[in-house]
Amino acid sequence: MKDLLEKPRRVYVSRKIEFNAAHRLFNPDFTDEENGEIYGKCSNKNGHGHNYLLEITLYGVVDPATGFLFDLKELKAILEEEIIERFDHRNLNLDVPELRECVPTTEVLAVLIWDILEQRLRNINNREIALHEVKIYETGKNSVRYLGQ
Repeated sequence: MKDLLEKPRRVYVSRKIEFNAAHRLFNPDFTDEENGEIYGKCSNKNGHGHNYLLEITLYGVVDPATGFLFDLKELKAILEEEIIERFDHRNLNLDVPELRECVPTTEVLAVLIWDILEQRLRNINNREIALHEVKIYETGKNSVRYLGQ
């Protein structure tokens, strides 16, 4: 294996998780009519829910000693602690402090998840890894990708 990894090999590693959450899309600065025009049925006063599928992609150089970029068991634990515990079976408008003052669209959720994971990965010492992409499927047909820009 050492011959293969003699020169640095940049790879991308992804992990998927699912979580369920509810939200209501509305801007308190808009009238009910304006919210209805902009957000449609997603502005329902009682909210609505999604079965989100989240895909996280890391990139970096393979460790020649282990053959890993990042241990996927460790990534799974991080995602459970940082994402599942924070978002699963929650109302994004009410239960997630970072989303209380904004419209909790999937775009906003992707940016928040990026910030949470980027901070967590930054605190892991001696790792040459970085977050490459956060991709969230809100439905089977709709997804948002965020690359940290």
